[in-house]
Amino acid sequence: MVFLEDISQAIVENTTKIIGYPISITDEKGYIIGSNDVNRLGSFHKASIEVLKRKETICYEIEDVKDVENVLPGIATPIMMNNEPVGVLGIVGNPLEVKKYAQLVKSHVELMCHEYLKKEMRNLESKTLDNLLHYLLNSEKLDDPGQIIRYGKMLGYNLDSNVNRVCLLIEMDLLSDQFSEGQHQIPDKYSWQFLQNNIIDIFRYYLIDNKEDLLSLLTLDQFILIKTVDTAEPLDQYINRIKHNIDRTIQYLRTKYHFTIRIAMGSVKDGIKGIKGSYEDSLKALTAGKKTTITPEIYYYNDWNIILEVIGDELTPYITERLSEKMGKFFGHYNFNTLASTFMTYCRCNMNISETARILFLHRNSLVYRLEKISELTSLDITNFEHCLLLYFAIKKSGFKDKPLKTADHNEPIETIST
Repeated sequence: MVFLEDISQAIVENTTKIIGYPISITDEKGYIIGSNDVNRLGSFHKASIEVLKRKETICYEIEDVKDVENVLPGIATPIMMNNEPVGVLGIVGNPLEVKKYAQLVKSHVELMCHEYLKKEMRNLESKTLDNLLHYLLNSEKLDDPGQIIRYGKMLGYNLDSNVNRVCLLIEMDLLSDQFSEGQHQIPDKYSWQFLQNNIIDIFRYYLIDNKEDLLSLLTLDQFILIKTVDTAEPLDQYINRIKHNIDRTIQYLRTKYHFTIRIAMGSVKDGIKGIKGSYEDSLKALTAGKKTTITPEIYYYNDWNIILEVIGDELTPYITERLSEKMGKFFGHYNFNTLASTFMTYCRCNMNISETARILFLHRNSLVYRLEKISELTSLDITNFEHCLLLYFAIKKSGFKDKPLKTADHNEPIETIST
């Protein structure tokens, strides 16, 4: 088998160091594919054919092999997979001395073969699932849902239209500076694939509770989990349970790897098109959530704070251009950041001047002056809700990063705005 050839030389070199005796491995046709003596690689080993036929361990004394080409004294035992020999393991030396190692090394080799096959099967299934999801999520039109449903069934998933699902988009800063410097650097022995497989295993443990859940890697630092919704469980209860599991996952990964993790959850939808729709919702929630100060960074598409951000992101180009034209003087003002932050706080305080002044530790007159300055620059009435709504979305679209309010020190100097 090809896989045995891939791992034979590594097995030979590592095992020889442990037992102290030379080792060789031949394939199912009797050709040496692993040996301490590299000159023997690729050569025919006649004795292996007999071992393969008899499917049992054979001892070869010095007298037995003195007239046989390319056969050394020792023990030869078949490597078995599913009760069939796939190769032969040979331990070179006095049969009486090396016989005690035969079964141990044989079991070790067979275990490695099984693990290798499991890993290859898992990688193959993962790639097949990746292909299915990439096609499902990126296709402009899903003209043949029946084909996707059949493809899903081949992988063991039921993608029929009567099943409700919700998409979770998980983003992790795998290339964070934390790993290029400092104590949290990833050791060289960790390949990205090994790290990603570990992370996927963690997701499986904490977030997957249904055999119909689909988990896949989207990019180097993004994973997608499509969860099947149990219709017997109330939706609110289901969402709260998922959020609880997400909290546990984030806490574990931050403790173990010190990653920055963001998880966005789409809306619950049914069918093939519903999967794509929920994914698009989660993508919008992730994009919108990054602009907020929500902590922990879990963004649910149907949360009001996220909906508000999404509305701002989906303003038409025409509206965006008109706002930019009208607000150009305001955006270009050298105190724009201070004025914008003041206005956003004013909105969060429900346009209550007294509450805004208290939160910002400003004198009421100073706050009124700032608001009047905003009105002057924008030609908007800051006491009018509709005008405030226009300015709110204009500031959001400007790229202004609204920061969380900090409790100010009463001894801090109050920032002033000059004319």
